[in-house]
Amino acid sequence: MKLTKEHKYNLLIIVSIYLLNDLGDFILNHDKGISHFFNMYYFKITFLLSCVIVYALNYLVVLPKFFEKKQFLWVAIAFVLLVPIFSGIRFLLEEVIMYQITHTHNYYLEAQGVLITHLLDSFYYVLIIVIFSSIIYFLFRYFERKEQIHQLQTQHQEAQMAVLKSQISPHFLFNTLNSFYVDLYDTQPETAADILKLSNLLRYVIYETEDDFIALDKEIDFIKDYLHFFKRRYEDNFFVNLNITGNTANKQIPSMILIHFIENVCKHGIINQKDRAANIDINITRDALEIHTKNAINHSDKHHENGIGTDNIKKRLSVLFDNNFELEKTASNSIFEVSLKFPLH
Repeated sequence: MKLTKEHKYNLLIIVSIYLLNDLGDFILNHDKGISHFFNMYYFKITFLLSCVIVYALNYLVVLPKFFEKKQFLWVAIAFVLLVPIFSGIRFLLEEVIMYQITHTHNYYLEAQGVLITHLLDSFYYVLIIVIFSSIIYFLFRYFERKEQIHQLQTQHQEAQMAVLKSQISPHFLFNTLNSFYVDLYDTQPETAADILKLSNLLRYVIYETEDDFIALDKEIDFIKDYLHFFKRRYEDNFFVNLNITGNTANKQIPSMILIHFIENVCKHGIINQKDRAANIDINITRDALEIHTKNAINHSDKHHENGIGTDNIKKRLSVLFDNNFELEKTASNSIFEVSLKFPLH
């Protein structure tokens, strides 16, 4: 496993604290001689290994899997379990393995007394390790989140600039479309209705997606209008099934999130074959939204990697929901599937 910058910093912190502790012990016990210092060094090594294991378990498992997801009961259970884990590792290393080498106990007590002392010591040391590793963990998460927010803001500003550069007097464009709508309303009502839908699509993209969150019902309307124009293009050869379950009212989601997956289906999937129809399922519950898409891969498309831009979506969701979401994508037997689940506002 390749060490990340964060892991390297943690190792540096642990080694630094260990060396400082050694220096302090040497200064306090220098009068007992070098031999005493090295005799105790074996136990320092076993103690360090025990601390590193518990530190890693808390840092890599407990905090990201339970604390980040606010499963505080499991956090408490994990802490209780870390105490005997720490005690067991120390006991195995110090009183079993090291005793066979040095014939020296770290605790000169009866067997039962050794176990009780280990447990009491372990509770104290585990508490210190958990507090210390948690502080380091949340410091890294704070700086990481701060950097993600900065990147998100930068990307948002760049996107806004791109939109501004691509606009040719939006008001003029909307006024023109409105004129066409009025002119065709009586003679060609179907075309007029399409012009109105197109105007709504453009207005939504230009004006209503500036904030991070948007009303869910508006996003659903946008998706339906988007699919409408693909249906107009393919006429009777458009086979995309959109299934929406749940109540969309009074809920908000990140703007332009769902349309990304709809767009990938329409642009990079096969949508004009009845026997290979694409499916888009959106399920809304009280607290979460889940979208699942499934389509045959269009190998004639120059972008063979279905789901282009999904990594950017994942980064955005990480900033908005602090990794409290589930995103999976699979491609097998020329079938591409994506599932996304995230909390609702």
